[in-house]
Amino acid sequence: MIRTLSSQKVYSGDDISVKLDKFKLNSKLIIKEIVEHSPSVGIIPIIDNTHTLFVTQYRHAARKLMLEIPAGKIEGKETPVQAALREMHEEIGYTGKLTPLLQWYLAPGYDTELMYVFVATHLKKINKNGNLDNDENIRVRRMTLTSAINKCINGEIQDCKTIAAVLAYSNTKL
Repeated sequence: MIRTLSSQKVYSGDDISVKLDKFKLNSKLIIKEIVEHSPSVGIIPIIDNTHTLFVTQYRHAARKLMLEIPAGKIEGKETPVQAALREMHEEIGYTGKLTPLLQWYLAPGYDTELMYVFVATHLKKINKNGNLDNDENIRVRRMTLTSAINKCINGEIQDCKTIAAVLAYSNTKL
């Protein structure tokens, strides 16, 4: 049995807030810090049924450039589909047909963020460089699905949402 005893917001910022929750789990008192984050979207853009588009961008928490699927948070009253189309436009400069693949919590031990993952097909280029947010420095990379799978397995791709999305998508192609 789980019973929440208290929940107190201890930080509120532009992108996240943090709360301190106290709850009873069976007979144990548990205190957890919870990061509250908007839901988000991730997109696997497929070109010619054999290639996919990725982005590289600097991630300060990791202190390195990361190779990732295009992704971002759902803003305001956007639906997941609207957010995915906006993120594709902003990050890779394309639009396309979206098909839901799956959804998952990115770090459910401490974070509320739920990500909706889509496969994008029938891609059409709509602008040259995308329309990046101020904190983004993104480069688009095209590679075969086989190469992406290999990069996931050998550790060249280290972003968990990208690894999970690529492997889940590749499983639908078997």
